[in-house]
Amino acid sequence: MDMEIGTLSARIRFARVSSGLSQTELAKALGVNRATVGHWEREDGFSPTVDHLLDMARVMNVSMSWLAAGEVMKPSSEAGGTRSSLEARMVALSKHLPMPFLLHVVALMESAETYI
Repeated sequence: MDMEIGTLSARIRFARVSSGLSQTELAKALGVNRATVGHWEREDGFSPTVDHLLDMARVMNVSMSWLAAGEVMKPSSEAGGTRSSLEARMVALSKHLPMPFLLHVVALMESAETYI
């Protein structure tokens, strides 16, 4: 799915419809209420948690990076780079993420420190 779609809510709706799922079917697959999916798909609705985004990406067979930030995955040969270029890309991409999602990403990175 390499379409550029501007907002998280629009990408959720696009992926759901493209997957042939109703809001009720997606809600059931994620273990949430149908109204919750409706809120996620509204421009002025609330954002899903990182866990819900991960589950949605899996259920609807889209990449997490596309669903969360609208990023099209580059081939692995282009995805690398120096540490500073990767850090710069991460900062640039983070500017487009919803705050609740960004908070989860930071928490995930902080918890990864225990493995370093």
